[in-house]
Amino acid sequence: MNSDRNNPHDSSPELVTFIQRFFDRHGAAVEANGPGLDILVPERLMDRLSVREFIRVQGGPIPTAGPKAQAQPQQTYSIAYGSEFLERVLRLACGEVPVVSCRLEFNYLKSQGFDALIRECVQFKGGLSRVEQWAKVVTHYLVLTCRYLAQSDEQKEGLFELGVHLETGAHVPAFSACLETAARCFSRGIPESNRLAGQVQKFFPGLRNAAANVIRQETAAFLESMNRKFRRDVLNLQEYYASLEKEMRQSLDRSGLSEQRVQDRLAKIALIPEELARKRDDLFKKYGIRISAVPCAALLVSTPAVKVLLSVAIGKKQKSLSAFYNPVTKTLDPLVCEGCQSSSTRFSFCGETHLLCQDCAGHCPICFKPKPGMSQPTPASTG
Repeated sequence: MNSDRNNPHDSSPELVTFIQRFFDRHGAAVEANGPGLDILVPERLMDRLSVREFIRVQGGPIPTAGPKAQAQPQQTYSIAYGSEFLERVLRLACGEVPVVSCRLEFNYLKSQGFDALIRECVQFKGGLSRVEQWAKVVTHYLVLTCRYLAQSDEQKEGLFELGVHLETGAHVPAFSACLETAARCFSRGIPESNRLAGQVQKFFPGLRNAAANVIRQETAAFLESMNRKFRRDVLNLQEYYASLEKEMRQSLDRSGLSEQRVQDRLAKIALIPEELARKRDDLFKKYGIRISAVPCAALLVSTPAVKVLLSVAIGKKQKSLSAFYNPVTKTLDPLVCEGCQSSSTRFSFCGETHLLCQDCAGHCPICFKPKPGMSQPTPASTG
C-alpha cells in the first residue's frame, strides 16, 4: 500500500501555506491557482532566489517530457520535500531572525519614591543626584534568544536570552525571567526588520559585552573542565620528559659509549625543552576554547513605564540623565556607560562629566580626560 505521506517528492498543505506566508512577508503578490500558487516576485527577491518576475509553484515533481510538460508554464517550481527551490526558500527564511511582538498591560505603575529608588539602585561616585521630574511613557524592549557554541576537545552548546531596552541600550538581566508573570497580548503585526536591526546595531558594543558575560557564566563549568584537563596533560607531559631526560643522562655513565654517541645523546637531551614546549603548545591548541553566538529569535515588547529625569551635581557642574522604572522587573533599569556602552549601576564621571562605568573610570574613552581630582599624565619628552 502506497502512501503520499511516505513519498519524499510529495508536498503538504503546510508547505503551500509556508510558501504563501514567506512570499507575502517579502512583499510578493500571491494568488492561488488550482493546486499551486502564481507569484509576482519583487525585484529584491528575484536575485536572492534566482527566479524571474512571474513564477508558479506547485507540489510534486514537475514533468520534464510529454504533453504535461508542454502545458507547464516556463517558470514552474516544485515545492515538494527535497526540491531545490524549497531548499533555496528555506535557506533564505532561516537566514533571518524571526520576530514576534507583544504588548504588556499593568493596572498600576509606581508614582512616588523615585529619589529613594535612585539612591538604592544607582551609585554616582563624585556626584549627587536628585529627581527633577517623571512621566508615564510607553517604551520598548527586545528579548533576544541566542544560541552559543563552545568548542574545544569537547563542545558545549545552549541558549541564552538578552533583554535590552531599545531606547537606552541598557541590558536588563532579569527582564526575560520576570516577563513570564506579566499580562501580555501578542500582536499580529510584525515589526519592520530593517528598522529593528538598525536599533540593535546602534547598541551592539553593549550587547556584545552583555552576551560575553552571560556566556562566561553559562560555560564556567565547561571552561574549568577544559583547563583541568589541560593542566593534567601538561603535568603528565612534564613528568614524561623529566623522566626521559633523567634516563638519557644516566645512560651517559655506561662504559663503552663512543665519544660520538655521547655527543649525539647530549644533543638530544638539549632538544628536550624545545620538544616539551612544542607539545605543550599542541595541548594548548587542543584545549583552547572557541566560542560563537548567533541570534535565533527576537521578541519585541511594548510596555508602559516611568521615565525619570535626573540632575546630577558633579562639583560645580550639572549633568542631566534619564532613567526608566521598569514595571516588569519592578525596579530601575541599569544605566549605560557613555564610554563602552556597557550597562552598570556604579558610575563615575570624567572631567567632561561623561558617565563612566568602573572599567572606564579614570581614563575616559571619549575625551581621554581623567575624572575630577586625578592628575593628567605628563607625556614623555623626546630628544
